[in-house]
This record gives sequence, C-alpha cells and structure tokens, in this order.
Amino acid sequence: MGAGLEINSLAGQGIRGGAPDPGGSSSPVPFFSQARGFQRLWPLVEQNLECVFDSGKFSHGAQVAEWEKALSALTGARYAIAVNSGTDALVLLLRACGLRPGDEVLVPAYSFFATASSVVLAGGVPRFVDIDPATYAMDPRALAEAVTPACRFVMPVHLFHTMADMAAIGEVARAHGLTVVEDSAEAIGMRRGGRHAGLFGAGGVLSFFPSKTLGALGDAGAVLTDDPELAYTVDALRHHGRAGHTLDNFPAIATQSSRPGVNSKMDDVQAAVLLAKSTTLEEDIARRAALAARYTERLRDIPGVLRLPRSTARPERGDRDVFYVYLIEAERRDDLVAHLDAHGIGTEVYYPVPLPRQPAFAELDCRDRRFPHAEAAAGRAVALPLYPDLGTEEIDRVCQAVADFYVRQAPKNPRAPEVPHTRRGTTEEVRGEAGVEADDVSAAERTEAAGRKETAEGTKTAGRTETADTLPAAPDADDAAADGADAGDRAGVGAVGAAHVPPVRVEFFPRKLFEADRKELIGLFREVALDPSQRFILGSRTEEFERVLRDSLGAPDVVLCGSGTSALELVLTAMEVRAGDEVVVPAFGCAPLAAAVVNVGGTPVFADIDPHTMVVDPDDVERRIGPRTAALMPAHMFSVMADMPRFTALARRHGLRLVEDSAVAQGAVLGSTPAGLWGDAGVFSFVQVKSCGMPGEGGAVVTRDPRLAARIRMLRNHGQDGRQRFVHHLVGRNSRFDEVQAAFQLHRFDGFPERLERRARIADYYTERFAPLAGQGIVPPPAGRDGRCYYVYTLLVEERDALRAHLDRAGVATHVYYPLPLPEQAAFARYAPVGEQWPRARAAAARALSLPVHHLLSDAEVEHVADSVCAFAAGR
Repeated sequence: MGAGLEINSLAGQGIRGGAPDPGGSSSPVPFFSQARGFQRLWPLVEQNLECVFDSGKFSHGAQVAEWEKALSALTGARYAIAVNSGTDALVLLLRACGLRPGDEVLVPAYSFFATASSVVLAGGVPRFVDIDPATYAMDPRALAEAVTPACRFVMPVHLFHTMADMAAIGEVARAHGLTVVEDSAEAIGMRRGGRHAGLFGAGGVLSFFPSKTLGALGDAGAVLTDDPELAYTVDALRHHGRAGHTLDNFPAIATQSSRPGVNSKMDDVQAAVLLAKSTTLEEDIARRAALAARYTERLRDIPGVLRLPRSTARPERGDRDVFYVYLIEAERRDDLVAHLDAHGIGTEVYYPVPLPRQPAFAELDCRDRRFPHAEAAAGRAVALPLYPDLGTEEIDRVCQAVADFYVRQAPKNPRAPEVPHTRRGTTEEVRGEAGVEADDVSAAERTEAAGRKETAEGTKTAGRTETADTLPAAPDADDAAADGADAGDRAGVGAVGAAHVPPVRVEFFPRKLFEADRKELIGLFREVALDPSQRFILGSRTEEFERVLRDSLGAPDVVLCGSGTSALELVLTAMEVRAGDEVVVPAFGCAPLAAAVVNVGGTPVFADIDPHTMVVDPDDVERRIGPRTAALMPAHMFSVMADMPRFTALARRHGLRLVEDSAVAQGAVLGSTPAGLWGDAGVFSFVQVKSCGMPGEGGAVVTRDPRLAARIRMLRNHGQDGRQRFVHHLVGRNSRFDEVQAAFQLHRFDGFPERLERRARIADYYTERFAPLAGQGIVPPPAGRDGRCYYVYTLLVEERDALRAHLDRAGVATHVYYPLPLPEQAAFARYAPVGEQWPRARAAAARALSLPVHHLLSDAEVEHVADSVCAFAAGR
C-alpha cells in the first residue's frame, strides 16, 4: 500500500544500492536519502523542535494539532487526524467505518502488505482483486466480478505515481452497497477533478514514512475524512478510546474510555518535521515530475525495459499525478537489480510476492484463484531512485547503467529533456555532496530563506549552570514547572526545614521535564537525520538501546516497539491469544489492560484488587480462572509491584501464560528479580511521564523466551523475518522504534538510576510524613523499597475531593487516576457479567489521589507538598 515501504530498512538498511561503483569513477546513487535536503531545512525544523520543548508535550500535543490544521488545508479534507503510522490509519479507519468480524474487504492483489493486514487487524477478511497493468491499481472490471454477499467494503490503493480509477470503482461500490475506504498512503498531492486522494469515499489515509513524498523522521500517518462522526471516532480510537487533544492533561489515559482504543498518537517531533517539509511540498512534487520525465525519455527505447510509468491524469480537469516512485517493468529483473547494485545504484523491488501468495495469508486459501497482472508485476517490477535532490547527471547515470545491462551501449536519445536545477545549484554541486544524499526534501534556497526569515536562535533557552548538590531555583509562576535538571544534580530529601522557601506552584508533571536535555536532543535529532546510513527506524541505535536494556536487566532479550500499549498487544498476539480466549486482568487500572485483550480478539475477565496496595488480588484472580482462560495479566500500580511470586505459582499450577504489565515499573525489583522478568514476558512504557520516559511514544517487551522474542520481532514489523524483504510470515503490525528516540534514551540512560533514586527518596519522605495520618483517613502506600516502583505516589483518601481542593489552593497539582473501574467504563461494560461487583476497585476509584513525585522536585517543593497534606489532616 501506500502504507507501503513500511519496512525496517532504508538506504543502508538492506535497500539495494549505496555500494561503491567498482570502477571508482562515480559516487553511489542510493535508492533513498533525505540528508542533503534536511540539512537545508534544518533552521525551520530546529525552530519547530524548540516549540515542542517550549510546550512540554511530546505526543498528541500542540505541534500535532498545528500539523492537523496544515494537513487539512493542504488536502482540502474537513478533518485530518494524525496517528502513529499509515498502517494504524487504515486499521482505525476500518474500525471507525463499522467493520464487523468476518466482513470481507475487497483489496488489490498487488500492494504493500498493510493494505490487507489492516483488514485482518481490524477484524475483517481481505478478498483480493487483480490490478490494471497500466496503473497497478485495482481493476474495476475485476472488482465487479469479485464481489460476494459478504463484501461490505472496497479499498482501492493509489500506488507509486497515479490514482486508481475512482469513478469506475465508485460505480461498482454503489451498485453493490459497498463502503469505499481509500489506501491513499502514497498519494499526498494526487488529485482527480480537483479532489485530493483519500476524499472519494468514507475516508482515506496518508503515510509519512521517511521515504514518502512527504516524510517524517520516523513513523507517522493520518486519516482524512469529511465525515464529522467518522473523524470523532478515529480521534477517540487513536487515543485509548478518548476523543480530543489533551494538552494540559497528564496522562491522557486517566479518564474513562468510551470504546476499546489503541495508542496511535503522533509524536510532536515528527509533526515538527512535517510542518517544515510541507513548506516545500509543491516544489518537490514538480521536481519529481521533471526527474520522472527525464527517466522516461532516456529509458523508452531500451530493449528489455518492458513498461514505463504512464499517467492517467488530465490536468485540464484538475487531475494531478505525483511520482512517489518511478517504477519500471524489466526483463531479467533480478539480474538487472544485481547489475545496478554492483554499480552503486540503489533499487527496490515492489512487490516480489503478490498479497494472495504471502505466507501470512495462506489460511485464506487463494491457490485456485489467479491474478495474472499482479503476478506479472511481482516478477518484473523494480523502482529506480527518485527524490528531489537527485541531479540530472545522476539520472543519466542510472539510465546508462540500465542500457549497458541490456545492450552494453546506451542508445542516443537527443530528445531527453534537461532537468534544470532551478535555484538548487549545479549538477556538479549536487553530485559533490554524494556522501550525504537526499530524499523528498526541498531545495537549499527555500530552506535558507526560511532560516533567514526566522532562525531558531531567538527561541533557544539560555545556558544552564546547575552543579552537583545544587537545587535549581523555585519555578517561575508563568512556567508552572521546575527548571530541568538530572537526578545527579539533586540533593537527597531529608535536610528540609525553614531554610527552604515554599514554591509558587508544584506541578504534577512539569512541562520542562527534559529541559536539561533540550540542546542534546535537538542535536541528536540533526545527527540522526544526517547520518550516512539514513536509517530512521529499527536501526543501530535501536539495537544498541536494546543491548543496554538487556544488560541493565540481566534479560536474555528486549524488543523495542511503538508504545507500552502496543507491547501488550504484541505479546498477546505472539502467545496466540484469540477469539474465545480469556485473559484475567485487574478491574482497576489503565484502559490498555483491557483494550489490548479486546484488540487481539480475546475477552478480558476482571479481578478485584488489594484494598491497600491497589494491585490485583491473586486470590480473586484464581477464583476467576476457568476453562477458557489463556493468560493472567497482573499490573504493577503507581508505586507497588503486584505479588509476582503468587502469580508465577498460579500460572504454573494452572498451565497459563503470565504477562507482566510492568509499564510503570522500570527499575523496580522484587526480591532479586527485576520488574518485567517474572512472567513469560513483561512490558515497559517510555512515554514522557514514565520513570524512564522520553520525548515521544515508545515501549519494550522483555522476555526470557527466545522463541517468543523472535515472534514479537516479526510481529512488530509487519510479520517480516528480517531475511527476505516484503515476504510476510505473520499478520504483523507496525510497532517500531524511532532512531531519534533511541538516540535520546542512550544519551540519558546512565542517569536513570539517579533519577529513580531521587523519586524513591521523595516517596520515602512522603510515607514517613503520612504514615501517622491513617487514622484521619489518609493512607500512604506500604513503606519499604522491595517491590516498589516510583512512577507516581498515590494516597487513599476518604475525603479525596476535599484534599485535592485544599492542595490546589496551596499550589500543589494532583491527579486522579482511573475514576471508574474498568468494567464500569463504557468501552468494557459488555465484558462485565451482570450483577458482578468489584467493591475494592470501586473504592480505590473513589479514594485514590496521586501526588507529584518526579525527580525534578526540589526539597522545598517536596516539603511543601507534605506540609500541605498534613495541614489538611490536622484541620479535620
């Protein structure tokens, strides 16, 4: 699909090309790079990144909201909803359109895997349709013949450079009562009759995978629609079943879910890149068209080149094609690819196996159905390098190499048009930077002009001069947050007294959580963008961070993925939890505990909690184990780990899988075993507010089971095994880790133990102060360090709302997590047996109140929080 090219590698990651020319006379021509253009755009990107840091919201925040408005204006869509990837966009769009289990969705037989896998992930069944060989899109005539009574949707794909025949497909859809959902992931800028791709049916999607015409620096996507109800549903689904941006609500999943959702929020750092790159999109599209025209003129008379791209657009009617990829069909395709690779020219084979023949879809049993045009394309198609900063000489070199392969002498073609480097510098200047290649980014002069117009210097933070054992000054009231500093720059709580001045305001989670690392993160962002490998997802930094986590945990395997929520779904899928299987989960906790089970087709069974620790009660869990139970999923809550020795024994006794939701518990240890390593698998979340948080979404699976780890690695990357690209063995997801986030975590990880220790000291101090208040209706967590995690510090308070109001007047921000037990939330009420009660979960929902415990708190702030709570108790 357009969610296409969502693979674990780009140039330098297994995409062919980039090797030096054996002759040594020319620089490599990679299939894709964006470094040179990104460098030109850097001032604008840097400025946008500064805005992200100023906002303090790193996913689903202000830059994402601004990008959604810009994308709506760019495409003409009434609603543009930013999500984590093009793949997620398809899944969410299908779910929002009302896809039911077993519904058939008509899809082309030739496309990226996610076109069909998204149907399966949404609960449907893909039904394949052969393609029109001229456009590689779904053939309307074949579509009409493929419709069955079970078909409810049709998903045309706009592939490579042109759009599907939406008029003809629309006629078939209307005749059979089908809903049209467009896989327009590759089609940014494409139009028919002035209407943008993705807006011909219920909705469409876009992918901003780095190699796309408009690419981010990691995974990102969007849903386009004109339907307000559909937009609202997608908005809710992407965000744990909740609708609306939550710029001032940390964490967003704290309130109830209206439907089972997912975590598919776009990172604001990716929105920052897209806002910058979109300023040059029109020029980039024009440049791509000019380069494609030169390819066509130079290749048209070469024997062995069987088919060249052909436009179906009629500009006089408001049509426009956009060359995301320049795809040819060639004799002896694989030999040609090897020849070009030997000459340092990158290529990509789209797609070597038609969708009906993918191993992941073997159960659909399409062996008796033929798809001749799709099969022909799979055997002959190859894409040549195409991105805006390629020079004319580089295009000519590629064409010469193709000609040499077939005839050993290039045909003379005086008609080949020159492609001027208008305001881009000479061809020689472009080739002179061949070590730093470019992809779909704009010309230098546009970026330089943007940089001259408004540089990032004016928004940079003044230098910081904190030293060890020195606490920063109390926060500015306008900032409403503590100035950033590492835990190593913090004194231990204890020596507090009259010398400390109470703060103006103590924030629950400060906006400037990463302020001390602002300069470093922005520098790392540029470093990753310009890295010669041009690897932005699942690259060497991700591998290194996985190694660091393995070493820190003593874990045999760590698999990084897109979020903690996604990590749960990957684990359950790898364990083959499916329809009819039950998973016992806590009745009190975050929505993903239940939603992850629902999203893989299982049924959550809710167990009550311990009334003091608020973690799930092993005795109540055992009471709910039945013949359909497949797994137990205890969760560590707030600052206390679940009773994992009991759960380990339970799982063994009943022959069940044990999934440890340790999302909040990184760094915690129970006995001598780290959180995450008690069960078959555990998960961590790195969302910014977690103990080991980062400026975006991300998560990890930890496991001692090598086969489970191998399966999860495949599932996170569309079911590919890492050996043969575009061959998919499992119906996997897009849940990958961005290199820029891995770089940031590597930079910051050495300070994690100190930051965690700072949190622990604050929690110890709170507990010491609050332990005497139990008789007054304020109960702290159990004392001690064994089995303790320090994500948040949560009290049980009989008069919670009154204490919260008191603290607010005292300038202390608090947070109420989970005001409704999971089985009482609209999203999961259907899984709650009639008449069943969870009294301790309900009591916790009514009494739990969380206090600030982050590592940036000063001693004065900590004492002020404790004094304020004690003052409330004294007044009762």
